[in-house]
Amino acid sequence: MKFCLEWVKKNPYTAGALGLVTVFLFLMLIFALLGSNRGFARPGKYPVRITQGMSTWDISTMLNKKGLVRNPSAFRVVARMKGMADKLQAGLYLVEGGLNNVAIMEVLCSGKVQMESITVPEGYTVKEVAALIEAKGLGSAKKFKELAKEYAPYEYMKTRQTATVYKAEGFLFPAKYDFPASFAEQDILALMVRTFHEEMEKSGILAEVKKRDLHLRNVINLAAMVEKEAVFEEEQSLIAGVFQKRLDIDMPIQSDTTIQYILGEQHEIITWKDTEIQHPFNTYQNYGLPPGPIASPGLSAIKAALNPKQTDYLYFVAEKDGHHRFSMNYADHLQAIRDIENGN
Repeated sequence: MKFCLEWVKKNPYTAGALGLVTVFLFLMLIFALLGSNRGFARPGKYPVRITQGMSTWDISTMLNKKGLVRNPSAFRVVARMKGMADKLQAGLYLVEGGLNNVAIMEVLCSGKVQMESITVPEGYTVKEVAALIEAKGLGSAKKFKELAKEYAPYEYMKTRQTATVYKAEGFLFPAKYDFPASFAEQDILALMVRTFHEEMEKSGILAEVKKRDLHLRNVINLAAMVEKEAVFEEEQSLIAGVFQKRLDIDMPIQSDTTIQYILGEQHEIITWKDTEIQHPFNTYQNYGLPPGPIASPGLSAIKAALNPKQTDYLYFVAEKDGHHRFSMNYADHLQAIRDIENGN
């Protein structure tokens, strides 16, 4: 003991350094022990959602409440020591119960967030997309619809038509979407509308509309009705041609799809009483295009509306298999209806 004291007196700086190293190693041992979550965390994988703006304090406290981290203070200290405190990324992660603090931090720093996917079919309305999002547990249908009412980041989406409920109607591009599970309703809406714009650019439709001095909103308006009427893609340009011809001769479009939109749900049969509903979207009672698109058309329907096939047809009626019979006059149209009803 005497020898040790004399050595310390003769080598104070070395002794001090050794003391600091000893304290450091001791603290490292303590935090290593505290960083082990075995016996505290239950086995299995647990969802951990990190949102923008969460501090290391917030994250460590949340992990402790979820039963994944034994000591929040140890988690924060180790995060600072490892330089990871500012690298924890927002997103939804699956964290294995029993991982030590460093292993948990590596998961939260990886950016390998849980992904979700959703497929929007051609012809879906804002209401149907909202219902789909809620059914998959990705958000609130009510909130999505509220956001869609005024969401119009591109000039062609804007309208003064007061009858239009959703400015985003028609512009939620039909496609399969993959996105982080942390996406909120506004993020999903923005992604779908941005995809629509990108597809319009990539396909050359935006350039074509500008070249021909057309309004893209009107093209989508027509395309939405074509999408809802046509079961088979090869008939889309024919149906677009009938609608365009009616517009050219100042004849009501008379599309049942707009009545379905007013009714808010799909009806197997549209009655004459339905066509007499007084509503701005009723294309039996009003001339010209409806106040806005009634659904989100696919790319082929948009191209058909942009390039409708020119024929002498003014009427069409659906057959049982989804195909249509086209007629040039009303008498032939009535005969086509009778023939279909009689199985001819």
